[in-house]
Amino acid sequence: MIDLTILPSRLPSIATTSAPIVVERASIRHAEALSEAAQKSIVHVRPWLGIHLCPVTPAQARQCIQELDAKRTEGYGITYLLMMNEKCLGMGFINYIHPIHKSANLGFWIRPEACGQGLAVALCETLLKLAFQQMDLHRLELFIEPNNKASLRVAEKIGAEKEGFCRKRIFGRDALLYALTAN
Repeated sequence: MIDLTILPSRLPSIATTSAPIVVERASIRHAEALSEAAQKSIVHVRPWLGIHLCPVTPAQARQCIQELDAKRTEGYGITYLLMMNEKCLGMGFINYIHPIHKSANLGFWIRPEACGQGLAVALCETLLKLAFQQMDLHRLELFIEPNNKASLRVAEKIGAEKEGFCRKRIFGRDALLYALTAN
């Protein structure tokens, strides 16, 4: 089992022209900011990730963060938030970690007004370094809805290779499988 409790709570910041964007492990202190970002993002996130990873009330956000922390302790996954001036711009996660095969899923969402600025690519690249260098994973998979053009562009920009079409893979819907492997 990979010990996720020893991973850093903060990853390298993402430089922008306005202010640095901090990549921080989701914690209770982020509940208000996460719920505010989720309220702005739920229409785009819910169809693909469900409502659990996009909690729209502060109470749901606290519960979500507590569950994510418990899952981190169990070795299931780890979640980071993009934070700029106490505002949550999105979420990135590595989950469904298979400790024997050293593979996992990579996922993310960015609030609508922060899209198109390269944040998803920067977040994924940061998580890739974490996965391959610190977690010693061999493979990360992304399951992307065929009509999700933005996520498909992110997958291509981070160097993921399209490996297949998975019928009824996510919430009973089809998905494209992209994967990245360690060098």
